[in-house]
Amino acid sequence: MDAMDATPLCPSPMELRLHLITFRDSALEVTAAGCRRVVACPGCGRATTRIHSRYRRRLADLPWHGLRVHLVLTVRKFFCDAPGCPRAIFTERLPATAVAYARKTVRAATTLEAIGFAVGGRPGARLAQALGLAASAATILAQLRQVKDESHGTPRVLGVDDWAMRRRQCYGTILLDLERHRVIEVLPDREGPTLAAWLRAHPGVEIVSRDRGGAYADATREAAPDAIQVADRFHLLRNLTEAVSRSCTRHDRALRALAAERTGPPCPREAWRRRRFSGLPNNRDGPTATERRSAERRTRRLGRYDEVVTMRAEGASISAIARAVQMNRRTLTRWLAAGTFPERRAPTGRRRTTLIAPFADLVHEQYRSGVQTGAAIYRALREHGYHGSAATVCRELARLRRLEAHQRPGATGEEGVPTPPAQASVDVPTVRQLVWLLCRDDVKFPAEQRAYVEEVCARIPALAEVRRLALGFAQMLKSHDADAFRPWIDAAQRSDLASFARGLERDYDAVLAAIIFRWSNGQVEGHVHRLKAIKRAMYGRAHFDLLRKRVLHHAA
Repeated sequence: MDAMDATPLCPSPMELRLHLITFRDSALEVTAAGCRRVVACPGCGRATTRIHSRYRRRLADLPWHGLRVHLVLTVRKFFCDAPGCPRAIFTERLPATAVAYARKTVRAATTLEAIGFAVGGRPGARLAQALGLAASAATILAQLRQVKDESHGTPRVLGVDDWAMRRRQCYGTILLDLERHRVIEVLPDREGPTLAAWLRAHPGVEIVSRDRGGAYADATREAAPDAIQVADRFHLLRNLTEAVSRSCTRHDRALRALAAERTGPPCPREAWRRRRFSGLPNNRDGPTATERRSAERRTRRLGRYDEVVTMRAEGASISAIARAVQMNRRTLTRWLAAGTFPERRAPTGRRRTTLIAPFADLVHEQYRSGVQTGAAIYRALREHGYHGSAATVCRELARLRRLEAHQRPGATGEEGVPTPPAQASVDVPTVRQLVWLLCRDDVKFPAEQRAYVEEVCARIPALAEVRRLALGFAQMLKSHDADAFRPWIDAAQRSDLASFARGLERDYDAVLAAIIFRWSNGQVEGHVHRLKAIKRAMYGRAHFDLLRKRVLHHAA
């Protein structure tokens, strides 16, 4: 059999000579022997031809057409005649077939390694079993641990960010070469000394892109003092959004008054938003169970609010109140800054986008044509490409029936109370939506949103100044206008964004570098998401060393 014919069943025809192929115990058994006449001593490298003895070695190989394959090798031992060589007798090496003391061929071990890197231990064992490779999860993980790490060298531009092994408990650090778009290291924690030690071991980093955390800044300043630190622009804009949100919270009372003027007086919901009494024994007049639970939750929140206000009036600090009532300090600060009890926003009636939304017109058409059952409408929708559930169709049909009942002339609720008509109210944005409007240019906003933002800015001059500064900061980052940074900080320190400006002042050089340079942590965040996908696929059953190997392997 020539070399080309032997390749499928013989791992290396240049090292082995194929002798026999037999079928035994539902597996193929391939018998081969070494074919090189001259071999080199692994100790001194001297060539020799004197054979000492022979022995057999059994290796697992790749499956062939679904059948397991065992490679039975006749391996030779040789004499080494070199004077002073520590190996008087040695076994011939077959590097293309199998490494020393291995129980699998090189190509079978490489395949298990690829399976382990792709899906992990237990899933890899199941996949290997389906492919005809006998390997346990422990074997696959041990194979991964034996893989040597590739040396990536020292990057010129380094991206640094943290990631959560267990949220709020255990964190790590990911390091990225921003020029080559490759993960070069994963550190077991997010402490400054760990990053500083890595930077000392890899001198030559010129630029470090990081978030606003102080630990990374201190470590870079200590271990790489000549490197330029660049604050991440995404985190800068996020901090700006948080500062604008705090400003809106300070003016919560004025915003609520403006919302009340735009929406008009509330509808008397207690007169018509009740269950219709059907006469059944267990159906009683009054609010629904959901409305009762909502009222109970509001009563509990109001009691806690009164307790917080009382403790604050007695001189207690925010931290002491937070420990006493077991609430977050940010929530307490927002409550006290609002000045009044923070009512939760009532639902606006807007519906989420669901799978049935593109078929809403067809559902209405079927309903008006006399098809009154959800099953019939569901079958009709399936013919038009609907892939949702029948329950969603039934919920849409029930909504249409309620809407028809409210729009029917002379429709009444319980005790003959007429159902009030729908009021023409204006949809007032929430605080989060208002922050989004204030931080973005209104060129593409609908006319209603533009009018609301203009009215807010005219009614509350402080928010008008916050909007001007927020838009100016975003434009400064976009246009890389470094000359405008110092005047912007001076103006922001005289506004509601003073705390945000003081934070930028403390990290002045890194923020200025973020305005000047193009580097940011965008691609680092993408690799963090990929790391999380790998971590979750491991089901939390593997340690940090295996997660690190898989992340670095996938980045190669």
